[in-house]
Parts: sequence; structure tokens; C-alpha cells
Amino acid sequence: MYEVGTLVLYEKRGVYKVESVGAPPVRGASGDYYKLCAVFSNSNEITYTPVDTVSFMRPLISSGEAAHYLELFSQLEPHVFRSGKTMELTAHYQELLASHKVEDCLLLIKEIHVRQREMARQKKRLGQVDSKYLKLAEKMICEEFAVVLDTTPDLIRERLYAVTQRRATA
Repeated sequence: MYEVGTLVLYEKRGVYKVESVGAPPVRGASGDYYKLCAVFSNSNEITYTPVDTVSFMRPLISSGEAAHYLELFSQLEPHVFRSGKTMELTAHYQELLASHKVEDCLLLIKEIHVRQREMARQKKRLGQVDSKYLKLAEKMICEEFAVVLDTTPDLIRERLYAVTQRRATA
């Protein structure tokens, strides 16, 4: 059980703070629920999820782990998934995100960046599936790293892009 004030990565939605634990303000709901507030939301987004939830929730990594992953990012070699079928590509991306492992999210970001460079050489744009999963992976990574490294998601995103740009031109 998470304590009030704990910051968690919730599902594929980003970083949330446990505001309270108890009965939700919903008729007919029983048991204890976490009241989660999105840390980087302008709309004061609140989510209620049962304490004994099957939803994925984990504590954030440490600042040392985040710094390590940022260093590791430049060395990650993604295996670009090649398929002309949208369903297969979607399943591949979902599988990487479903692990909720930082390294898998970073691999997904790198993989899509490789695809993006390949598409740009062909004067094409990234597809909707690629764009959707890139946004999800970036949101999860950038929010988590921003919190633990005391910066902003935008600065983390810039740092990741700088690493991929250096690798692309090297």
C-alpha cells in the first residue's frame, strides 16, 4: 500500500501523487481507493483506483537510476520492428510499454526515432501508430525523470533528443 504523498508511475498515464486513501466520492463504491492527482496536468486531473487494483502502479526510480538511464540511452541499440501491418506494430509497441520497464520505454523511443529518420530520408512522415506510442513513452519517461531529477519534462525531452541527434550525425 502506498502512503499519502508518494509519487507513482500510474499505468501509461504518467506521474501521479497519492493524495489520499479511503472511500471515493462515488455512490456504490466499496473498499479503499487511492486518490491520485496528475503531477504534470494543467487540468488538476484526479483519478481514483482501488487499493487492491490490478492497474499497474509503481514507485518512481531514484535520481541515480534516472541519471544512469540517461547515460545508457545513447548506447541502447533498438531492434526496429518491421511490419507493414498496423496491428502487428501496435502489438509490438504495446508489449514494450506493458513491461513498465524504463529500459523498454527508452528502447521504444529510440526505435521510433530510427524509424523517423528512415522515413525522413524517404521524404515521408511518421505514421499515427508510431506518433501515438512515441508520445506515450516520452510522457512516461520525461515525467518520471523530471520529478526525480528536479527539472521539467521538456528539458528531459530535449536531453533525449540531443542524444539521438548526436548519434544520428556521428
